[in-house]
Amino acid sequence: MKQNITQASIALGLLIFLALGCGGGKPVPQKYQGNWEGSDGSTIYMSGDGKAGFEVGNKSVDGGGAELDETAKTLTISLFGISHTWNIDKEPNNSGEMTLSGVIYRRK
Repeated sequence: MKQNITQASIALGLLIFLALGCGGGKPVPQKYQGNWEGSDGSTIYMSGDGKAGFEVGNKSVDGGGAELDETAKTLTISLFGISHTWNIDKEPNNSGEMTLSGVIYRRK
Protein backbone atom coordinates (compact mmCIF):
# COMPACT_ATOMS: atom_id res chain seq x y z
CA MET A 1 0.00 0.00 0.00
CA LYS A 2 2.78 2.43 0.95
CA GLN A 3 4.55 1.69 -2.36
CA ASN A 4 1.38 2.59 -4.32
CA ILE A 5 1.14 5.94 -2.53
CA THR A 6 4.81 6.66 -3.27
CA GLN A 7 4.37 5.77 -6.95
CA ALA A 8 1.23 7.92 -7.18
CA SER A 9 3.08 10.84 -5.57
CA ILE A 10 5.96 10.50 -8.03
CA ALA A 11 3.56 10.32 -10.98
CA LEU A 12 1.65 13.39 -9.78
CA GLY A 13 4.90 15.32 -9.27
CA LEU A 14 6.04 14.39 -12.78
CA LEU A 15 2.73 15.54 -14.28
CA ILE A 16 2.95 18.87 -12.48
CA PHE A 17 6.57 19.31 -13.60
CA LEU A 18 5.64 18.59 -17.22
CA ALA A 19 2.62 20.90 -17.11
CA LEU A 20 4.72 23.76 -15.76
CA GLY A 21 7.75 23.04 -17.91
CA CYS A 22 6.07 22.50 -21.25
CA GLY A 23 6.40 26.05 -22.35
CA GLY A 24 4.22 29.00 -22.23
CA GLY A 25 3.88 31.28 -19.32
CA LYS A 26 3.05 34.92 -18.97
CA PRO A 27 2.56 36.46 -22.43
CA VAL A 28 4.85 39.29 -23.50
CA PRO A 29 3.22 42.65 -24.32
CA GLN A 30 1.16 42.60 -27.51
CA LYS A 31 3.67 44.72 -29.45
CA TYR A 32 6.17 41.81 -29.16
CA GLN A 33 3.70 39.08 -30.13
CA GLY A 34 3.86 37.55 -33.59
CA ASN A 35 6.33 35.93 -35.96
CA TRP A 36 9.59 37.79 -36.50
CA GLU A 37 12.40 37.29 -39.00
CA GLY A 38 15.86 38.70 -38.37
CA SER A 39 18.12 40.28 -40.96
CA ASP A 40 20.56 37.43 -40.19
CA GLY A 41 17.96 34.72 -41.01
CA SER A 42 17.05 33.94 -37.41
CA THR A 43 13.39 33.67 -36.41
CA ILE A 44 11.40 34.36 -33.25
CA TYR A 45 7.76 33.82 -32.39
CA MET A 46 5.84 34.91 -29.31
CA SER A 47 2.11 34.24 -28.98
CA GLY A 48 -0.72 35.56 -26.89
CA ASP A 49 -0.96 32.32 -24.90
CA GLY A 50 2.56 32.77 -23.54
CA LYS A 51 4.31 30.32 -25.86
CA ALA A 52 7.45 31.35 -27.66
CA GLY A 53 10.21 29.93 -29.78
CA PHE A 54 13.27 30.81 -31.78
CA GLU A 55 15.76 29.51 -34.31
CA VAL A 56 19.20 31.09 -34.11
CA GLY A 57 22.03 29.31 -35.92
CA ASN A 58 21.91 25.65 -34.92
CA LYS A 59 19.96 26.33 -31.70
CA SER A 60 16.17 26.31 -31.55
CA VAL A 61 13.25 26.14 -29.13
CA ASP A 62 9.60 25.47 -29.97
CA GLY A 63 6.84 25.85 -27.38
CA GLY A 64 8.98 27.54 -24.74
CA GLY A 65 8.29 30.66 -22.77
CA ALA A 66 9.45 34.24 -23.19
CA GLU A 67 10.62 36.49 -20.39
CA LEU A 68 10.87 40.21 -20.99
CA ASP A 69 12.96 42.15 -18.48
CA GLU A 70 12.15 45.78 -19.12
CA THR A 71 14.63 47.02 -16.50
CA ALA A 72 17.59 45.12 -17.99
CA LYS A 73 16.18 45.57 -21.51
CA THR A 74 16.50 41.85 -22.33
CA LEU A 75 14.30 39.20 -23.92
CA THR A 76 14.91 35.54 -23.08
CA ILE A 77 13.18 32.56 -24.66
CA SER A 78 13.78 29.19 -23.03
CA LEU A 79 12.59 25.62 -22.66
CA PHE A 80 14.15 22.88 -20.49
CA GLY A 81 17.52 24.59 -20.16
CA ILE A 82 17.85 25.63 -23.81
CA SER A 83 17.65 29.39 -24.03
CA HIS A 84 18.71 32.49 -25.88
CA THR A 85 18.84 36.04 -24.52
CA TRP A 86 18.75 39.19 -26.64
CA ASN A 87 19.45 42.78 -25.67
CA ILE A 88 16.53 44.99 -26.67
CA ASP A 89 18.14 47.79 -28.68
CA LYS A 90 14.85 49.11 -30.12
CA GLU A 91 11.37 48.00 -29.08
CA PRO A 92 8.82 47.04 -31.75
CA ASN A 93 7.53 50.07 -33.61
CA ASN A 94 4.37 50.72 -35.65
CA SER A 95 6.18 49.60 -38.82
CA GLY A 96 6.67 46.11 -37.36
CA GLU A 97 10.39 46.35 -36.71
CA MET A 98 12.51 45.86 -33.62
CA THR A 99 16.24 45.53 -33.05
CA LEU A 100 17.56 42.82 -30.75
CA SER A 101 21.29 42.47 -30.08
CA GLY A 102 22.08 44.50 -33.20
CA VAL A 103 19.83 42.41 -35.50
CA ILE A 104 16.79 44.02 -37.12
CA TYR A 105 13.67 41.85 -36.84
CA ARG A 106 10.63 42.39 -39.02
CA ARG A 107 7.17 41.07 -38.29
CA LYS A 108 6.13 38.53 -40.91
